[in-house]
Amino acid sequence: MDDLSSLCTICHIEPPIYTCPRCNLQTCSLACSKRHKIRSMCNGIRDPTKFLPIEQVATPWGIDHDYNFLHGIETSVARSEKVLIQDLELISIDEMERARTGESIQEYRRRTGRGEKELPGEACIERDLKWANIRVMKAPKGMKRNKENATGWNKRQRCIIWQVEWIREGKERTLFRAMGNRPIGEFYEAMVEEERILNMSEKERREKKKGEKRRRADEVKRNLAKRARGEEEKLDMTSVPILQDPKTGTWNVAPVYSAREEVANSEREDSIAMPPPPKPRDYKFYLHRPLTPASFPKVLAPISHSKPLTEQLRKREVLEFPTIHVFPSSAETLPEGFMLEEDFLKAVADGKKGVGKKMEQDVETEDEDSTDSEDTSSGEESDSEESMEDGEIA
Repeated sequence: MDDLSSLCTICHIEPPIYTCPRCNLQTCSLACSKRHKIRSMCNGIRDPTKFLPIEQVATPWGIDHDYNFLHGIETSVARSEKVLIQDLELISIDEMERARTGESIQEYRRRTGRGEKELPGEACIERDLKWANIRVMKAPKGMKRNKENATGWNKRQRCIIWQVEWIREGKERTLFRAMGNRPIGEFYEAMVEEERILNMSEKERREKKKGEKRRRADEVKRNLAKRARGEEEKLDMTSVPILQDPKTGTWNVAPVYSAREEVANSEREDSIAMPPPPKPRDYKFYLHRPLTPASFPKVLAPISHSKPLTEQLRKREVLEFPTIHVFPSSAETLPEGFMLEEDFLKAVADGKKGVGKKMEQDVETEDEDSTDSEDTSSGEESDSEESMEDGEIA
């Protein structure tokens, strides 16, 4: 009969074949090995931090073991960095390098020279926001709204380029940037025109290109004719007779125009056309007010299409970037689920007044209850005193 120490430690039937790398337990089969992992809560992975004598470390097996351990750490770190930087986009490569070295932003930029060109734009944006008293609330890094924020600084125009979320009835939300110093309606019309061009068929696009070429050719012809007319006017120098009145001695300077000049002047007057009438607007803009109580509908504030966006965002709060709802101008009231900012402020003020009145009423009722209790207690005391006096007399 075989000794139990020479048999499998799980089934005690067959001689052992396998040895667990972590706890050195001997098993005879794969089934016994799995049973051992379940019973002992063992993962079967060799512990790389376990102490080994120098005789086992200074061997090819020991060197391979240490190399595999260090290589596994590097692989797991690289995989985690890839998930954070590329997949989730929570941090940038510069932030990862700065975290490794433990440097501040100024020290890292001074050492590497990176990010120095971005500072002026960020500083200008912060300066304009502070001047206009606009509070931009940042969403947590990595969230959808934070990733979609493409607000920047235009060096040529020296203004903020806002990322704007446009929401229209029956259409998906659209992100389109707008400059802060130009009327907001211009950028909405540019967005609509861009969508119209993208939805055009190939035939319509070819016709549009032909029309643009024809318009450019006509414009070139007009410019050439205007330049030629100007050169002819310079060459055709008319004489100006200077006559002196013999009686008074005054000089009469009266320019004499040629027939060609009169025709050119008449053509110039005819070419001066009246400015086209303003295009009628068939839409209204409403700015979404963020961070309102969930018990209220979405709160919207009407804004003008002819004013710049930065001017209309003064003394307001914005969650990453502004959200503008577009409704047809024929709509007299807002759709269901929306309310005006004016009505919201009135409701909040009325609610505060109602709460104050309720608190005052509660205080008054408490005072009345206390006075009633005092009256009843004083009445009971007087009754007891009378009873005691009656007892004493008796």
